[in-house]
Amino acid sequence: MAQQSQITHNLAEVRTHIPSSVTLVCVSKYQPIEAIREAYEAGERHFGESRVQELKTKIPALPADIHWHFIGHLQTNKVRDLLKLRPYLIHSVDSLRLLQTINDEAARQGIVQDILLEVHVAREMTKSGFLPEEINEQMVHAQSVHYPNVRICGLMTMATNTDDESEIRRCFMQISDLKSQISLGDCVLSMGMSEDYRIAIDCGATMVRIGSAIFGERAGNEAFLMRNGQHIRAVFFDQDGILFDSMPYHAKAWEKAMQENGIPYTATECYLNEGRTGSGVIQEIYERLHGTNAPQELIDRIYSTKSDYFLELTGGQLPPLVPSVRDVLQFLHSHGVQCWVVTGSGQRNLINNLNETFDGVFTGIISAFDVQYGKPNPEPYLKAWERSGFKKEECFVVENAPLGVRAGKGAGLYAIAVNTGILPDSALAEEGADKIFPNMAALLAWLKQ
Repeated sequence: MAQQSQITHNLAEVRTHIPSSVTLVCVSKYQPIEAIREAYEAGERHFGESRVQELKTKIPALPADIHWHFIGHLQTNKVRDLLKLRPYLIHSVDSLRLLQTINDEAARQGIVQDILLEVHVAREMTKSGFLPEEINEQMVHAQSVHYPNVRICGLMTMATNTDDESEIRRCFMQISDLKSQISLGDCVLSMGMSEDYRIAIDCGATMVRIGSAIFGERAGNEAFLMRNGQHIRAVFFDQDGILFDSMPYHAKAWEKAMQENGIPYTATECYLNEGRTGSGVIQEIYERLHGTNAPQELIDRIYSTKSDYFLELTGGQLPPLVPSVRDVLQFLHSHGVQCWVVTGSGQRNLINNLNETFDGVFTGIISAFDVQYGKPNPEPYLKAWERSGFKKEECFVVENAPLGVRAGKGAGLYAIAVNTGILPDSALAEEGADKIFPNMAALLAWLKQ
């Protein structure tokens, strides 16, 4: 953690570049209470957090007049808990589905929640948000009418992660131009972080989100695990075959659903395709057999049948956990390492119960509902890495499937394979796995070393 005097000094320096018309949000995620309190005593009242669980801990420990901004990716299953905390402003409303969820929960709680619409202008597929062409006067007016328990206060964006100042300026100017197309009165433009906030202010930002320029490098849950001289700060876990011993059920369900629809399919093929989204599995097999795309009606029918068989085979219960996986998660969590789930699964009964099953250990979840391209495309792991906010060398992947290893390596991440399936180790090695373990107990022993 930066010395206390250093935080006050950094704040004074940052303020010299921020006009009085621009609100400074001190990004306090992962920072300890003492650091936030010093910034508060230096006069700051706006702080930004990205995890609901962290907010729950910090709010009662700090002064009541702090304005808490939620600036991280918000999952719909976290909305209820977040709104109970009465955040001052939610910056990251990136879809109509999330907007609807916030409105419905705000109505249940009898409040009107202030939000910003996140707009995707960066030239990176891992960024989230509405497309610029979706934001216009008619759209904003419609949302105000249809979602009476949400108050749209403005727009938020993140620029492309680049050293090219002209590209950063392009991103910010695009949002500034959008402001002129909507009537929101005192429209908030939340854009600009430690590296680019001066450019954002030049382009019309009314709110900037600054963390490392104030607090220094992330503190708080400091990781003690090291790899090649780097702290390990985030681990991205696959779900099926890594968290749940569910692949035997998936294999049988896929085999039955495919064969019922005239498509020959074996358990081995299921393991080889593990990691793809359900529609991706069907599309890949159908195209290989027929040389053309599968009809959407067939995809929907097969996947629905497969899901029904999976529930039947598991008796509607969660599959058993992979032995020792809970020990691995708790060990990492106790050392301040973020644990994420990155899965191609669309099985809602599994996804919706992940944090309850694993005692709230997961920082975030990337599922089939969050990506356009499933594994082996690197998008799922790139999205998890981008949302974690850490360097790639501070993260690694834990997978059991060849396509998952390929996705992790394609994202530029260190990939560990735990072979819990029926495929030989060579299938994982051929995709570039950096280490291969026979089970979770062996992985845990390696981590402890």
